Amino acid sequence: MEKVISENNWVRGSCIGRGAYGTVYLGIDVSSGAVFAVKSVDLASSSGGGSPAAEAALEDEIRILKSLSSPFIVKYLGDDTSSFRRNLHMEYMPAGTAADVAAAAKSTTGFLDEAAVASYTWCLVSALGYLHSRGIVHCDVKGKNVLLGHSPGSAKLADFGSAVEISSPTAAAAAISIRGSPLWMAPEVIRGERQGTESDVWSLGCTVIEMVTGKPAWGDGGAHSVCRIGYSDELPRFPAELSRLGHDFLDKCLRRDYTERWSCDQLLHHPFVTVNTQKYSIDYSSPRCVLEDWFGSDFQDEEEEEEEEEVQNLGASERLRELVSDSGANWEYSDGWITVRCQSEDGEGTFSEYSAPIRRTNSNSRKLLV
Repeated sequence: MEKVISENNWVRGSCIGRGAYGTVYLGIDVSSGAVFAVKSVDLASSSGGGSPAAEAALEDEIRILKSLSSPFIVKYLGDDTSSFRRNLHMEYMPAGTAADVAAAAKSTTGFLDEAAVASYTWCLVSALGYLHSRGIVHCDVKGKNVLLGHSPGSAKLADFGSAVEISSPTAAAAAISIRGSPLWMAPEVIRGERQGTESDVWSLGCTVIEMVTGKPAWGDGGAHSVCRIGYSDELPRFPAELSRLGHDFLDKCLRRDYTERWSCDQLLHHPFVTVNTQKYSIDYSSPRCVLEDWFGSDFQDEEEEEEEEEVQNLGASERLRELVSDSGANWEYSDGWITVRCQSEDGEGTFSEYSAPIRRTNSNSRKLLV
C-alpha cells in the first residue's frame, strides 16, 4: 500500500496508548489536515538508547501492515524516521477499543448489547479470515486490539507487533517464539507446541467472552489461570448473558483440541454473527479529516518534541525479582517473554511462558517456581 502521510511533514499530538514495544500518539498531516495515529519506538542508535528488539518488532509490523488491504484491519498510512524515533502511521479509530466499551458497559448497564458484540465479532472474524488466507497469524487477538469506528457496530483489528507469517500448516509447529497475551492464549501456545491460525480462533472466543463480561475470559488469576489454560481440561465459563447462538459460537472456537476448532471461513456463516449483524449498516470509512475532536490536543514538531517517559524493557533477572515481590505481573501483557516453571498438582514441574511484569499487585504471581 502506498504512503498517504507525507514524510516529516506532520506534527505529534498527545499520547493515546503505550505498550512494551512502542507508544501511540495522535498525529496531524500539516499539508492535508488528516488526523492519524503514530506508533513510535526510540531508535537503538539514538541517545535515548532504544531497544533493538522494539525497533525490530516495529519494522516487522510495518512490513506486514503495509502489505494488507482490508476494511476490517487498520490502514497503513506511511512510515518515517526522525533523528531518534522510528514511526508507523496508521488510521485513527475514534471510538476506543472493544475492551474499553465492554468495561464501560459493565459499570453501567451490566453488559454490552449482544447485537453489538456479534457485529464486532463479525468484523473480527472477517479480519482474521483475510489474514489467515494470506498465511498470517495475528497472535495477539484481544479486546484492546479491536478498535471501534465512528459508525455503530464497526470494528477493525490492530496491533500487528506479534504477528507472524507461516508458509504452511506445518510451519505453525516450527520453532516460533511464543507471542501474545497469556489470558487469551490457546492451550497449545501456552505449552509452547505451536501457534497457528487455530490459535487465533481460540483467542477470538476469549475476546467474545471479554466483550460480553468486560473482563478476561479466565478472570485475573495470574499464574494459576495460565496453568489452567495450558495444562487442564477446563474451558472458560460461557457468559449467562449470551444467547444459545452465542454459546454455540463459543463452542466452535474454544475447543482444547485445535483440530476441532472451526476456521474463520466457517465462523463467518455462523448464525450468531449473520443474524445479529443485520441490525447494523456499517460504514468503514475513516474519519481522517475531522478536527474538532483534536483541537484540545497539543501538537508539536517531531524534531522539537520533548522526551516522553520511556517504556522499560526489563532484563530476565529483574523480571524474576519483580515476580516474587509485591508488585507482581500483568497477565494481560503481550511482550517480553521469559520461561518459568509451573508446578502441577502431582508435584512435577512443566514449562510454560508468560509476559514481562508491569508493576501491578497480583499475589498469585508469588506461587511461581523458577
